[in-house]
Amino acid sequence: MSKTSERFGPLGEPVFRRYFAGQAVSHLGDRMTPVALAFAVLRLTGSATDLGVVVAAGTVPLAVLLLVGGVWADRLDRRVVMLTTDAVRAVVQGLLAVLLLTGTARVWHLAVLAAAAGAAQAFFEPAATGMVPQVVSGARLTQANALVGLSQNAAMIVGPLVAGAIVATTSPGAAIAADAVTFVVSAAFLWRLGSVAAEPAARTTFVAELAGGLREVASRPWLAAMVGGFTVYHAVVLPAVLVLGPVTAERRYSGAATWAVVSASFGIGAVLSAVVALRVRPRRPIVWCALLLVGGSLQPVFVGVALPVAAIAVLIAVSGASVSVLFVIWDTTLARQVPRTALSRVSSFDYFGSTVGMPVGFALVGPASELWGVAPTMVGASLIGVSWAVMTAALPSVRSLRDAGPVASPAPTALA
Repeated sequence: MSKTSERFGPLGEPVFRRYFAGQAVSHLGDRMTPVALAFAVLRLTGSATDLGVVVAAGTVPLAVLLLVGGVWADRLDRRVVMLTTDAVRAVVQGLLAVLLLTGTARVWHLAVLAAAAGAAQAFFEPAATGMVPQVVSGARLTQANALVGLSQNAAMIVGPLVAGAIVATTSPGAAIAADAVTFVVSAAFLWRLGSVAAEPAARTTFVAELAGGLREVASRPWLAAMVGGFTVYHAVVLPAVLVLGPVTAERRYSGAATWAVVSASFGIGAVLSAVVALRVRPRRPIVWCALLLVGGSLQPVFVGVALPVAAIAVLIAVSGASVSVLFVIWDTTLARQVPRTALSRVSSFDYFGSTVGMPVGFALVGPASELWGVAPTMVGASLIGVSWAVMTAALPSVRSLRDAGPVASPAPTALA
């Protein structure tokens, strides 16, 4: 078998192929929504603070419910959890599209519906993380994670460009409607997946199972350290990018079209790095994760210092490549180091760390930019993110973890 065919080998497994196809479509819609939602708010009020409030509204229930979602994803059939949340988000995005298309939307409508979508996502993400090792053979887990990452990264290119074109030619509501359709498509592929065999987790009480997940995290200092790094990245760096980036594009460049190009550039870098991610096997995976987080943390300064659009696009592509390889290494390391019966709970603590500071970050980044200026706020966010990532890389527990090798498991089969 050639090296190329081996890298794409997971697509030869029918269960993974169906899972991959549905999630690829869903990822496309996911990457359209931030562009559409940002310009929906900006066209309603023009306020960076309002945009921060709407985005924060989606992250509050996400942060609050993630740990609950992790426990239930380990308890229940993860496919059913994903199906249910896809259905909820299709309805939520459909309603949001109707409000925008009919001209009746208000900022509080957008905030409430963003909160509903965030609540559903809190159950979906831990289930999806635990699902990947169930739908592919263990020897192909790295390639499977890389392919899932590839679909997400390709969506970073296509999604913002499509959303930018739709927003520029029609309205943000039309782009949101397209996202609603992608959830329906994702659910259809999950339905066709059939039940997938999984090792059952021991059932006790909810609190005991939640505590068990916390023990799994606490017993691995490298894991807790990286969760802290992700917390800083998502609470400080991403709000500066996602809120002040569109504001910068609107005030300094060509609005939605420019921001679509910048967002797509992140995806281009991520896709180009997929070739590396398909075969990467670092000896010290968490050191790599921390150092790659440096590249991701530079995004705000790249956007905020008044560079030409072409220069921003190139530098953001480098950040995209860093983040892409980072999460392939991270997801694969989690799957190799954490028991599968606890993987959704552990990933929920990971996601919780990534989201717990986001509501505050999104709510404060707008006022901070009004107090200190947009560019200084973005530069400051990058300095904080880079400093924290470098400190994480220097921790003994991070430097001491070595690659554990492939997980041994047979190819999964769908159950009738």
